[in-house]
Amino acid sequence: MNPNLIAYSIHERAKKYGERAAYRYRNQETGQWTSVSWTRFSSLIKTTSKALAKIGVKEQDNVSIFSQNMPEIFIVDYGLFTNRAVSVPMYATSSKSQVEYIVKDAEVSLLFVGEQTQYDIAREVMASCDVLKQLIVFDPVVKLDETDTTTIFFDAFLKIGELADNEALVNSRLDAAVEEDLSLILYTSGTTGEPKGVMLPHSCFVAQMKVHDAVLTKMSDK
Repeated sequence: MNPNLIAYSIHERAKKYGERAAYRYRNQETGQWTSVSWTRFSSLIKTTSKALAKIGVKEQDNVSIFSQNMPEIFIVDYGLFTNRAVSVPMYATSSKSQVEYIVKDAEVSLLFVGEQTQYDIAREVMASCDVLKQLIVFDPVVKLDETDTTTIFFDAFLKIGELADNEALVNSRLDAAVEEDLSLILYTSGTTGEPKGVMLPHSCFVAQMKVHDAVLTKMSDK
């Protein structure tokens, strides 16, 4: 295993920093800023990794995230990286036609959505596109369509990971990860034609981190 890979290094940072804050986010219900520790962040990623494997995500599968900025995006991204799967993010303001184009082009069968607007658009795409099979919703206040029998909320998705007995499978995928693995497909806006999927291997992130270490020599963990 390459210790430089971000899917691996997150858990190493968790061992080092423990209960220190890994990130903070604004709770939409209370309006307060909430801190999440490195330990909790690592645990959520491991649970998400197991859940993804349990519901059938395989190595190098393309999985999309259609959401505004939310901490769940980080968690899902690292869960995908742990499984050697590929994250395909979408603009939170994408239209039905834009979402459908990416779903078809990247053959996305699993889509994580943020709030009501994204869920409603995703349901329209499912009705007209047989490629998309499953939605997982981040925001627990989203009202699901009465005819929707397949969508689950992120909390229920995490429960799948908590109950899954597949840690060995997930660990074997992480152990097999290499810098040449595809990490992200970033679709352009399509302003000059059809959107193009920019394929980024993990080596891009590894190179970036090495440059940061070399140049930002006065940065510390303080």
